[in-house]
Amino acid sequence: MFDSSPAAPGFSLVEVILAAALLALITSAWAGSFWFGYEATLLAAERTRAVALAEEGLEAVRNLRDQSFANLVPGTYGVTTTGNQWQLSGAADTIGMFTRSVALAALSASTTRVTATVTWQHRPAARSVTLTADLTDWR
Repeated sequence: MFDSSPAAPGFSLVEVILAAALLALITSAWAGSFWFGYEATLLAAERTRAVALAEEGLEAVRNLRDQSFANLVPGTYGVTTTGNQWQLSGAADTIGMFTRSVALAALSASTTRVTATVTWQHRPAARSVTLTADLTDWR
């Protein structure tokens, strides 16, 4: 004969626990991927801004070189503007959360290596971007 009695007691409790565990697993995976994506996007945006600031530092030194190659005195500087003119001053400059330094090193009497480094703090580690260019006295 066919037994139409209900399922064994506690069977629905096992189903509920299994469903809750599966829901917790899926929710954790979704939240983890969302958080990873958010952090990766934030870091990419910060890195893009840092690269732009480093490029600006190199361009400022190129501008100073174009005025006079004698402006390129070896050392580490910050970059500022005064009256729409680039100037090297201090050891670094700060733009928001970013710190930029421009190092000049003479390679020869007519060539200077420029290294622009931008650093910033991104949970929990410090990050940095470095760009280098060799400038010559082309005049």
